[in-house]
Amino acid sequence: MPSFLRAGPRRHGRVQGMSVITKRGDSGETDLMFGKRSPKTAPRIEAYGTVDELNSLIGVVRHSGVSPRTVEMLDGVQARLVGAMGELATLEEDLPKYDAKGYARITAEDVAWLEEQAHLLEKECDIRFKGWARPGKEGSLGSAYLDLARSVCRRAERRVVALRLDNALSNVNTALFLNRLSDLCWVLARFEALDVKEKERNQE
Repeated sequence: MPSFLRAGPRRHGRVQGMSVITKRGDSGETDLMFGKRSPKTAPRIEAYGTVDELNSLIGVVRHSGVSPRTVEMLDGVQARLVGAMGELATLEEDLPKYDAKGYARITAEDVAWLEEQAHLLEKECDIRFKGWARPGKEGSLGSAYLDLARSVCRRAERRVVALRLDNALSNVNTALFLNRLSDLCWVLARFEALDVKEKERNQE
């Protein structure tokens, strides 16, 4: 099982599991779900590895001074990304087992949720695309990190689309989710820049 999904049964309130150092990847292969193995350079590993990178970066964004509203939104995003990684780490032939375990997958409802969040912010804050923004210029660390998250998200989308085109991923919603998430990151970056400007005005 991939390390980001590895956990053991709870005993006395603590997680009892294996050490993170397994040495199983020393041969150049890594675990997929349900006991399968894959070369670390395989497109599937690139896909869920990039989503994992994105999820870690979003964790940094959450602690970069962004607003509570953004933190709450990103918490929902991260929960869904874990499900995306699980599905990406599962071969198509093993998806019935994955579903039987009750593991999460990205759905059309998840895509719609992202679209709703972006549209709400656009409407409330009058955020519209008026040309490419220069990351970091707007004076907000959170805004700059969100632009970085947006670009990593685009790379994750490209990796997932490559799997789709290779007929190795049947769920179209995963790529759609990443596409809409990159849009939301752009909107949130502009929102955070506006939030900082508003706070600066209130301090004058």
